[in-house]
Amino acid sequence: MKEEQKTYLAKQLDQSTESFVNFWKEMQRSEFLMSYLEVGNKSIEKNKDEAKKHLQDIYNNDANPDKAKTELSILSEKFLNINYYENHLSALIYVRALDNFITYFKEILSEVVISKPQILKSKESENLDFILAFDTMDELAKAIATKKIEELFYKGIEDIEKFFKKRLGISIFKNENEKSNINFLIKQRNLAVHNRRKISKDFIKQFPDFNLEDGKYLTYTFSYVSQINLLLFNFLVDIDEEISKKFKLKKIALRE
Repeated sequence: MKEEQKTYLAKQLDQSTESFVNFWKEMQRSEFLMSYLEVGNKSIEKNKDEAKKHLQDIYNNDANPDKAKTELSILSEKFLNINYYENHLSALIYVRALDNFITYFKEILSEVVISKPQILKSKESENLDFILAFDTMDELAKAIATKKIEELFYKGIEDIEKFFKKRLGISIFKNENEKSNINFLIKQRNLAVHNRRKISKDFIKQFPDFNLEDGKYLTYTFSYVSQINLLLFNFLVDIDEEISKKFKLKKIALRE
């Protein structure tokens, strides 16, 4: 991101919308997973011989067990170290973090639509089969909201910003720096999903200040993903509070 990497402090809140609680729980699970992996790695380091034996049992080659045992003994020093997997696992968790962020907007829009259905009023029409697939108006409203926000996120961050401003009267981004940072994170996610983290010329063109090289790969760490989780958490805290007040949405305890 354009601003220097730094340690963020989590904003404090006791209650929030159900959408934000769902976001927070998912984020927390990701943080617990990374901690679990770190703890597991420490345990492996302390019990390396036992871990090697387990690895050999998993990959035992019946045709030539002695050869397999020798190869695994050599390779296990790499395979049994979290550094070998960190970039790959961090990228997966990073993608999950951005998907969790995007899902918040789908869910909060559904909450708003149930509270004030007229915000989706437009000249657009829906297929009758689509409408009849739902048993209640609430279910239909949620489905339409989800469909709309998925279309918006497919188009880009600018369309989401315009929709929330026009229909909800909510400014998602308070300044250009926020908008640029979130756009970068989403585009980073797209590279990880669609291009195995390989940096494209188009990505470099969009973010020239990062001195990226075409054909190189984005790298991730657990520390970086945690930083992004916290940044997204703080970003959504203020938005959630603004939306919940404006549309009088029900609030629930963040931590039970």
